[in-house]
Amino acid sequence: MGQQQVAETVVELRALSQQIAALQAEQLRLLADLAAGCEAEALAELATRPRVPGQPCDEEVVATAVTDEVMAVLGVSHGQAQRFGLLARRLTRVLPHTLDALAAGRLDLTRAQVLAEATEGLADATARAVESLVLPGAGSAPWNGPSPRAWRGRVERAVVRADVDAARRRREAAVRQRAVRAWPWGDGTGVLQIHAADHDIAMADQVITDLARAWPSVGSDGESLSMDQRRVDALMDVLRRIRDGAALPTVPVRREREIGLVLHADTLFADGPAADAPGELRGLGGPAAVDPRSAAETARAEIARGVRTCAVLTDTHGAVQRLVPLGRAPRDGWTREQLTAAVTAALTTLPPLYTPTYTPTAAIAEHVRAVHPRCVSYDCARSARRCDLDHDEPWPRGPTSSANVAPRCRRHHEHKTRGLVRTRLHADGSVTATMLTGVRVVVRPEPLPGFGPGEGYDTGRRVVGVRPDRPDADAA
Repeated sequence: MGQQQVAETVVELRALSQQIAALQAEQLRLLADLAAGCEAEALAELATRPRVPGQPCDEEVVATAVTDEVMAVLGVSHGQAQRFGLLARRLTRVLPHTLDALAAGRLDLTRAQVLAEATEGLADATARAVESLVLPGAGSAPWNGPSPRAWRGRVERAVVRADVDAARRRREAAVRQRAVRAWPWGDGTGVLQIHAADHDIAMADQVITDLARAWPSVGSDGESLSMDQRRVDALMDVLRRIRDGAALPTVPVRREREIGLVLHADTLFADGPAADAPGELRGLGGPAAVDPRSAAETARAEIARGVRTCAVLTDTHGAVQRLVPLGRAPRDGWTREQLTAAVTAALTTLPPLYTPTYTPTAAIAEHVRAVHPRCVSYDCARSARRCDLDHDEPWPRGPTSSANVAPRCRRHHEHKTRGLVRTRLHADGSVTATMLTGVRVVVRPEPLPGFGPGEGYDTGRRVVGVRPDRPDADAA
C-alpha cells in the first residue's frame, strides 16, 4: 500500500468513525423513545392489576421489563441492554449536548459514556454544569481532542469542581469499601487486587519499586528480568519471608518517598480563587482528581511527616515553568508568607536545566517529570518515573536539556529509536508524533490544578502550586 493510499484510508476510516458515532447517537435516541413507550405501556398495564404484597415495586418491575424489551429488540445480553438503556436515558434527558456532540462526531461513544457515568451521582443541573465545562475542549473529532485518559481526567476534575462536598463524601465512602481480593487468571497465574485510598496505593507502589531496584536484574535461568517482573518477585519475596518468619529484606529508609500529590497553593491554604480546585494524584496511570479538602489534608500530613516541599512555578495557563525545591517545612507547617519567602530565596540558587553530558541531571529529570507525569506517547499510562528519559533530538546533536528530554516508556522509546514514529518536542511541552500512516498526533500537557476549566485561574493569573516531593529521584 503506497503512502497516498494510506492517507486516503485514514481519511475514509475517520469519516466512517464519525458516521458510526452519528448512527450510535441516533440509536440512543431511538432506544430512549422505545424505553419511554414501553415504560408507559408497562405502567398502564400494571395499573389495571392489584399489587400483591411482597412483590417488587412497580418501578423495579418496569425497569427490568424495559431492559428485557431492549434485549429482544437488539439481540443483546442483559448487561448490554441495561447499559444501553441507562446511557440513552442519561444522554437524552440530562446531557443532550453530549448526545449532540456524539451525533456530530466530536465525541465517540466511549467518551460520551465516561461523561455520563462520571456525572451519574450528581444532580441534573450539576451534571449539565460539568458538561458545559468539558465539552468546549473536546475538539472537532476524537483524534483532535484530548486522548481517552486525558478526557477522563478532565471529566473527573470537573466533577470534583462542580460539587466539592459530594466528591469528598464519595471518596470517604469508596475508602470505607477498601478490600483485598484474589482470583485465578489462568495459565498458572493469579491476580491480587488491593482496593484502597489512592495515596496509600501510590505509597505502596513506590515501596514496591524500591524493593525491585534492589532485586537482581537477571533471573535464576540467566534471562534478564523486566522492572515489572522484578517488582512482582520482590513483593512475593517479602510475603514469603513474613510467612516463614524470616527477616525482611533491607530497603533504604526514605521518608521522602513521593506519593505524587499536586495541588494549588490556594487549595493548601483554603484561601484564594483556587481554594476549591481539585488536587491531582500522579503516578498511578492517568492522574486522579482529589477533592480539595482531602488533597489539603493529605499534603499537610505528608509535610508534617517530613516530606520535602517543592513549589511549581507556572505560566498564566498552568504550564510548568520551574520546580523550586524548598526542603522541609517549618515546624508548624507552611504559611503562605513563609512559602512565598522561601520560593523567592530559592530562585537565586536554582541549578541550570542543561548539562553538556549525556545523562540528565536530577534537576532536569524532576522538571521533565513535572511537565510530563506520564510517557509522552498518545494515551500511554506509564508513569514518567518508570520511563526512560529520552533525548527527543538524539544526543549529541540534540542537547541534554529540559527542552529536549521527555519521558518515554521502553516500548515507545523503541518505536522512536527504530524509526517507526518521528517526534518533535515543542517549547510549550507539547509533542508532535508523525506515525507510519502520516497521521500527526499532538500530545499537550494538561494544566495543573487550579488552571483547569472553572478552577479559579483559568483566565490568566500567575501563581505558585505546591506538592510534597522527593528530592533524590534518579533517571529511569
